[in-house]
Amino acid sequence: MHSFWQDLRYAARTLRNSPGFTIIAIITLGLGMAVNTTIFSVINGVLLRPLPVPHAEQITVLAMKQDGAQDFQRFSYPDYLDIRQQAEVFTDVFAERLTLVGLTADKKGDHCVLSRVTGNYFSALGVQPAIGRLISPNEGQTPGADPILVLGYSYWRKRFAGDRNVVGKQVEINGHSVTIVGVAPKEFHGTYAIVDVDGFVPLSAMIGSKAGDGTTVNDTWTHREERTLRVFGRLKPGVSVAQAQAPLHVIAQRLAEQHPDTNKGLNGIQVFPERLARPEPDPDNTLPAVSTAFMILAGLVLLVACFNIANVLLVRATVRQREMGIRAALGAGRARLVRQHLTESLLLALLGGSAGLLLASWAAGFLSSLPLGTDLPIQFDFQPDTRVYLFAFAAVLLTGVIVGIIPAMRVARSDINAILREGGRGSSDGPRRHIVRGTLVVAQVAGSLLLLIVAGLFIRSLDKAQQMYLGFNPDHILDLTVDPEQIGFNEMQGREFYYQINQRITALPGVVAVGQAFIVPMGVMSANDPVVAEGHPVELGKQPPDVMYNPVSPSYFDTLRIPLLSGRIFSEADSKAAPDVAVINQAMAAKFWPNENPVGKRFSAKGPNGPFKEVVGVVQTGKYKNVIEDPPEPFYYVPVDQNYISYRTIHVRTSVPPESLQRQIEAQVRELAPGIPISQVQTLSQALQGVNGFFFFRFGAQLTAAMGLLGLILAVVGVYSVVSYAAAQRTHEIGIRMALGANPRDILNMVLRQSIGIVAVGIAIGLAAALAGTRAIANLIVGIKPTDPLTFGTVILLLAAIALVACWIPARRATRVSPLTALRYE
Repeated sequence: MHSFWQDLRYAARTLRNSPGFTIIAIITLGLGMAVNTTIFSVINGVLLRPLPVPHAEQITVLAMKQDGAQDFQRFSYPDYLDIRQQAEVFTDVFAERLTLVGLTADKKGDHCVLSRVTGNYFSALGVQPAIGRLISPNEGQTPGADPILVLGYSYWRKRFAGDRNVVGKQVEINGHSVTIVGVAPKEFHGTYAIVDVDGFVPLSAMIGSKAGDGTTVNDTWTHREERTLRVFGRLKPGVSVAQAQAPLHVIAQRLAEQHPDTNKGLNGIQVFPERLARPEPDPDNTLPAVSTAFMILAGLVLLVACFNIANVLLVRATVRQREMGIRAALGAGRARLVRQHLTESLLLALLGGSAGLLLASWAAGFLSSLPLGTDLPIQFDFQPDTRVYLFAFAAVLLTGVIVGIIPAMRVARSDINAILREGGRGSSDGPRRHIVRGTLVVAQVAGSLLLLIVAGLFIRSLDKAQQMYLGFNPDHILDLTVDPEQIGFNEMQGREFYYQINQRITALPGVVAVGQAFIVPMGVMSANDPVVAEGHPVELGKQPPDVMYNPVSPSYFDTLRIPLLSGRIFSEADSKAAPDVAVINQAMAAKFWPNENPVGKRFSAKGPNGPFKEVVGVVQTGKYKNVIEDPPEPFYYVPVDQNYISYRTIHVRTSVPPESLQRQIEAQVRELAPGIPISQVQTLSQALQGVNGFFFFRFGAQLTAAMGLLGLILAVVGVYSVVSYAAAQRTHEIGIRMALGANPRDILNMVLRQSIGIVAVGIAIGLAAALAGTRAIANLIVGIKPTDPLTFGTVILLLAAIALVACWIPARRATRVSPLTALRYE
C-alpha cells in the first residue's frame, strides 16, 4: 500500500509538470466519459431504474396475445379476476388504467391524469402513504362504491401547496364528488412509465372520462370484451419469469375454452419483467435494442478518446525511456515500472471521469427538462443515481486500463541495457512501435467514420420525416386547449360557449378558419373503440379491431387542410338530433370495405347490434399516433355535436404569424368565460415536436451528431499528432535527404504517403463496419435505407478531406526544416 501511494504521488507530480498534456487528456477523456454516462443515465431512467417499491424485481406485467391481433392486448376486468384467482405463481395480481379527467377544487379546475386501480394495487406493491391512507384491498370491489382519491405527491405539492389538511377534503372529478383520503409517497409516480400520475382512484368509482366514450363502471365489471386494464403480478419469492410462463399459458387456454365468444384464439399470456414492459409490452423489445445501439455508439466515442490519449502516452513513454532505465538500474522491477504507468493512466481516467460525471449530470438534467409539447404530467427523469455512479466508476477503471496498457506493455518489453547505452541521445522508435501508433490511428479513423455515418443517417432521417406528408397542413395554425367544465359549465352552457368562441375568433382580422377537436394529431392523448362493420360480423372468439377516432367540428377539415376524397365532410346539420355519421380515412375504407364504395356503409363502435354510424365521406390517410405508421392507421372522425366533449383543442388557421394573434384569441376566450384555464397554447408545428411527433427523430439526430462530431475531432487530432511525431522522428533522415538533393515536394510526398495510407486503411475498416452495423438501426430511421449511398459518400469525402488537411500541415512543416538544423537533430 505504501508503494501505491508513492506511485500515486509520483503520477500526480508527473501530470502537474505537464499541464498542457494533462488538461487536454482530462478534456478528451471527460468528453468521452460524459457521452457514455449521459447515455447510460437515459437508459437507466427509462429501463433500468426499478420501481420504488419493496422487491421491485418481483413485479411483472402481463400481456395477452390473440390470433388475428398484431400487438399484445390488455385485459378485461372479468379476465383479470380469473387470472388473479388461478395464477398461483403470484402473491397477488393487480390492475390499473389511466384516465384523463377534470378535477375541481375550491372552484378551480385542472386537467389531471388519474390511475384507476384495483383495491389491492397499493398493498400488492407494498407502497406506504406520505400522509393519510391509501386505497385498501377491501375497497373498489363494487361498481359505484368508494368514491375516494389518493393524490400523487407532485400534484399535491403543486395544486394544494403541500397542505397536510387536504385529507378529508371534498373535490369533484368530472362533476362527481370524491373524498381525498391520502397522498402517495414522494418517490412513487405510478406504474406507467414516463407519466407522473396526478392521483389514484378505485376502479369502482364513477368518475367518467374526458374521452367521452360512454363506458360505465358496470360495463367494465361485466363486459369481457372491454380490454382496457394493464395487469401486473408480483411473483412469489423464488419464482422466475420463465417459471411463471407455463401456468399462465394453461390459464390462457382455459379462458379460451370457457369464454369462446371473446377469448377464442387466445394463444398465450406472456409475462414481462416490469422494466422491460415500459411503457407497454413490446414483442420486438424495441426499447432495449435501441438502448443497446446507442450504448455501443457511446462506447465507441470513449474508445476513440482512449486510443487518442494512449497514442500520446506512447509518445511520452518513448521520451521517458531513459528515466525508466535509470529507475530500473536503481532497483525498480519491471512490475513496478508497469504499475507506475498504469497508476498515471488511472489517475488521468479518474480526473477525466470526474469531469465527465459533472458534465453528464448537467446533460441529464437538460434532457430531463426538454419540452415535450404537452402540459400533461409526462416526465423523463434521467438524473444520476447509485447505478449511474457505479457505471461511471467501472468506466473509469476500464478507461485507465485501456489508456495505460499499451505504454505499460512497452515498458515491460524494453531492453533496459540498450536504453542506458544510448545515453543522452534519446531513442528512436522501431518499426513495431510505429505500427502500434498507426494501428491506434486506424482504429480512431474507423470509429469516427462509423459515428459520422450513423449521425448522417439520423440527420437525413429527421429531414425526411419533416418533409413527410402528414395528411394535413400544420403551417400557420395556433392551438389552445380549454375545458368549460372546469369553471362549472354544464353541457348546454359548454355547447353555447364553443359556438360563440368559434364565431368570435373567426371574426378576428388575420384568421382564416377555426376548427375544434378532442385529439391533436400525434399528441399524447388518443381515443379508440372496437369497430364492427354492419354485415361483417367478427369471427367467434376474435376481437374487433380497435380504431382511433376524433370528435371534431365541421370546420376542422378545412382548418387543417385535410383533403376530401369522396362524399362530404360534416355540416351544421349533423347535430345531436340527427342520425349518427362519420368521416373515415382511406386506410379504414380499405380495411373494412375493400374494393367497395364506403360512402353509405355503416359501422358500430358499441358492438354488432349497434347503434350504427353512417359513413358520409372519405378523407386522405394521415399520421395520427406517430410519424412512423406502417401500415397506415385506420381512423375516423365523428361530429363533436353528436359526441359532446367539454375538453377540446381549438385550432386557428391564420394568414399572419399565428403567435401574433395569441393575445387577441386568449382575450376573446376569457371575455366569454372569465376564469377559464387556457393550456397548451402553441402552434401546431410546435406541438408536432412532441414525444409522438418529431421529438425522438430530433433527439436522435442531435445526439448522434454530437457523438459523430466528437469522434471526428478526436480522430483528426490523433492523425495530426501521429503524423507530426513521425515527421519529427525522421528529422535527421529528412536533413540527409535534403542535403543529397531532395526537393520539398519529395519530402512532402514521403511524409504524406505513410499518413494517407493509415487514413485509407481506417476508412476502409470503418466503411465495412458501417455497412454491417447500420442495419441494426434500420427501424429507427425513415425515408432512407441504412446503407444510404449519399450519406456514406458524403461522410467518407468529409472525413478524408479533413484527415488529409491534418496530414498535410505537419508534412508541409517538415519541408521547411533547414538541412543544417536537421543534420544536428538528435
